[in-house]
Amino acid sequence: MFGKKKNKDEKILLGNALEGLPKEHSKDLALKLTPEKLQIIQPLQKVEYNLQFDKIKSIDYFNEIEIEKIISQSAPGMIFGAATFGVLGAMVGGRVKTKEKKNVNHFVLIKYTSNEELNEILIKTNDFWGAGKFVDYFKSLKPELNQPKTIEL
Repeated sequence: MFGKKKNKDEKILLGNALEGLPKEHSKDLALKLTPEKLQIIQPLQKVEYNLQFDKIKSIDYFNEIEIEKIISQSAPGMIFGAATFGVLGAMVGGRVKTKEKKNVNHFVLIKYTSNEELNEILIKTNDFWGAGKFVDYFKSLKPELNQPKTIEL
């Protein structure tokens, strides 16, 4: 009603390039996929890369899970334990506690041909839902990639 109407013939994904683009143009990117081309836009630097749709071989989604262990010691627990039960209470109240924190990183891998050579662009994104829709939209535009492959051994 108040905003811009959304175009159904395109998908947009936000992220940062890890590989495949020059380092100075790898931060804060917007990827816009249409049936004609893939645009990689960096709004801050006002740089735009265009990749024709017929050159794109595949777009895939991957994720990586990192588990980080956080070790903490409770100073208030040590003081309270020392006040109530002495040295033994300080040892129990101030014991080391470990927590696990899980970080999930989401990646989109774009494979394309340029000058008869296969190249890749790796994008890191926080939008796993949008990344899945981006890949599904690409597969709907190239249905031959969804066909089952038969390999004889």
